[in-house]
Amino acid sequence: MTSEGSLSPTTLDFWRSKSMADVQKQFKRFIEDIKLSEEEQTLRDKRTTVINALRAGLKRDFEDRGETPPDFKPFNQGSYSLKTGIKPVGGGNDYDIDVGIVFAVDPEDYRDDPVELKRWVHDALKGHTDSIKIKTPCVTVAYKAGYHVDLAVYADLDKNIDGELPLSWGKKDGAVQEWQINNPSELGKRIRRAFPDKAERRQFRRVLRALKRWRDLKYKSATAHAAPVGVGLTIAGLTMFTPQVDVFNGTENDRKATELFVRELLAGFKNDRWSKKDGALGRRLAVEVPFAPSTDVFERINNNNMGKLETFLKELLADLEAADLAKTNKEACSYMRGQFGTDFPEGEEEPDDSTEGSKSHPRVWAPPHTSG
Repeated sequence: MTSEGSLSPTTLDFWRSKSMADVQKQFKRFIEDIKLSEEEQTLRDKRTTVINALRAGLKRDFEDRGETPPDFKPFNQGSYSLKTGIKPVGGGNDYDIDVGIVFAVDPEDYRDDPVELKRWVHDALKGHTDSIKIKTPCVTVAYKAGYHVDLAVYADLDKNIDGELPLSWGKKDGAVQEWQINNPSELGKRIRRAFPDKAERRQFRRVLRALKRWRDLKYKSATAHAAPVGVGLTIAGLTMFTPQVDVFNGTENDRKATELFVRELLAGFKNDRWSKKDGALGRRLAVEVPFAPSTDVFERINNNNMGKLETFLKELLADLEAADLAKTNKEACSYMRGQFGTDFPEGEEEPDDSTEGSKSHPRVWAPPHTSG
């Protein structure tokens, strides 16, 4: 899209595609059921609670030493700010809230000990919950109810959050402790540039939510580093996601958009790529963050788990294609439920007349979306 309300070449393929069974109504209902909105009261309450506890704890700790407590500014980040969060499988409370904390200090003053600011946060929150841990990228505050808040700790004298920020990187006694340059606000800007049309942007978020649910189902018993992280899928989508939206008729095809995205992910797998996790070459999917810290978003996945990811994506693609060719809405939904779980509606035996307008043109291959 070149501007709000105008049709870009990347959406034209949608109007040349023909689905035997349209599942758009069910796809949207599925997303409404699984999405975790940043507006939910629980999220707002948890964020406010931990920030208030941090302020009070810093005031207590520093004043006890006769020092002035450091000022800081909180801001939302991760899926919480990008509007791509989902509820845990089974409707539990095991989800995280990502919050950035930028202290009004000069990181140069802590060049020899960049983890000190994390210790401030850890100590200030002692007693707030039973579980507060300093991890490599953040300080994690876990609650008995299942929620946990990840506090990423930054330093900037002006508390500026609109640009590159030094992130406190490393564990309390870790071998690597450094200020890692990050740009926590940039991904949201890139998404808006890549998909300036609101309908395309909403579809992008819906597909990301669907893929996150698919991932959570596929990796239920896997270790944390085996599965692709949500931010990795999001960054991959900046160049691999092709919107399937008709701005003139207001019709969308989220199944098709998901299929095309999965095709591009699979096309990205290449042989003889270096794995930092294995210290060896392997067949891997690599996507570099197009801004600081400019790392591969999938680098933490080892070669063995990369093979599993490719297999899972191939199975997903096969069922997305089968859903496209299904003779009834109910049959199409059965393929979708096989990948996305029972939260995806069962569908209807007869075609839904309200979606017939999206099934009138022959299928063609669509190129990757490359704007932004």
